[in-house]
Amino acid sequence: MRTQHRSAAGWPRPLTSIGAAIGAGVALAPGSLPRGALVTGLLLAAFVGVGALIGRIAGVRAPGSPRSRRYTGWVCAGLTTGLFAQMLWWQSELRAHLDMSPPGIWWVLGALVPSALLAAICCVRARTRAVFAALAAAVLLPMMPSPAGAAEPARSPADKFVSTDATPTSLRIYGELDTRDVRVRAAEAVQRWQASGGLGRHAVVVAVPTGSGWVDPDAVNGFESRFGGDVSVITLQYSDIPSWQAFISSPQPARDSAVALTESVAEAVGRIPVDERPQIYIYGQSLGAIGADAARRWADDNAPTAICHTVLAGAPEGSTAVAAAHTTVLGNGSDPVIRWSPRLIWQPPHLPHDLRSDMPRPPWMPIASFVQASTDLIGALSYPAGYGHQYGTEQGTLAPDCGGFW
Repeated sequence: MRTQHRSAAGWPRPLTSIGAAIGAGVALAPGSLPRGALVTGLLLAAFVGVGALIGRIAGVRAPGSPRSRRYTGWVCAGLTTGLFAQMLWWQSELRAHLDMSPPGIWWVLGALVPSALLAAICCVRARTRAVFAALAAAVLLPMMPSPAGAAEPARSPADKFVSTDATPTSLRIYGELDTRDVRVRAAEAVQRWQASGGLGRHAVVVAVPTGSGWVDPDAVNGFESRFGGDVSVITLQYSDIPSWQAFISSPQPARDSAVALTESVAEAVGRIPVDERPQIYIYGQSLGAIGADAARRWADDNAPTAICHTVLAGAPEGSTAVAAAHTTVLGNGSDPVIRWSPRLIWQPPHLPHDLRSDMPRPPWMPIASFVQASTDLIGALSYPAGYGHQYGTEQGTLAPDCGGFW
């Protein structure tokens, strides 16, 4: 009887093993972007640990027989191994589309280290767990990547907007953030635009920035290339915090500033003869796309003939129209931003119809797809234009010319 008890003690309870396997399934489900070993390993260890803990709590009154413990343990271990192999295959497929080498032995070992440390900590006595925790910190902390661009000199969003890849024909007006009413700031920016000759250009682009005040220079270059330099770009800053923070706090400032600037531009353009009016375009990426779509809806209701076309790129899932008249919606298939939403936990995302097939697209799975999309947000800006949350000059070059629109 004692031998049987010891044999049972060597294996976790059945529900603990099942919970750990379910957690591994969530962590190892297909994502939309290639992922580093450390992020993969930490995600796996976290969800295996949480799953095992939930299973252990749920199985307090169902300890299971020694045989059921061993059988369940072996089955769950085999299932987890298969899931890990599937994850390696999927990562290889994603990397192949970016001409990256597939995960090697060191990548695999790096991805397994956090789970191995977690298992070791759980298997030892409480007195020695602190030693294992210290060793884990010593191994993992040096592997953490340093902040990108930390040594680069800081430049204001306005300076980046005006100067990045500018040409002698570039006309870019940036309304910086201050405490005045957004309508007052919009009117001042439009006055500067008029004084700089904006009304004499073939087109004007109302560019809605992201939460930090950034406007993608590739988009600006695309519009300037599309119209041979005979275009002006005007933007109004509404925030100076990271875009995701502005999105979580409230996207309303993006909407308000975009509507105010679009209304002011439309009023200025409407005061000159019809055959001399520049074509008005509205553009926004990410959180800026939410503002741009709000400006488009305002124009549809209040000035239906004023706007030539709207371009929305990388809009958060469910935040903008996926199909509207005189609107181009851009989305990379590997962009986690366009599919991320709490609703992703229980339902598939509503994606743009003309989604770019840049890499294999992961299937939707309850809970797991939300976890994977949330994790992919970490590295969504780490890839070339056309992948992840990076868009290129097509944001401007795809805009149609609305000759005779007026």
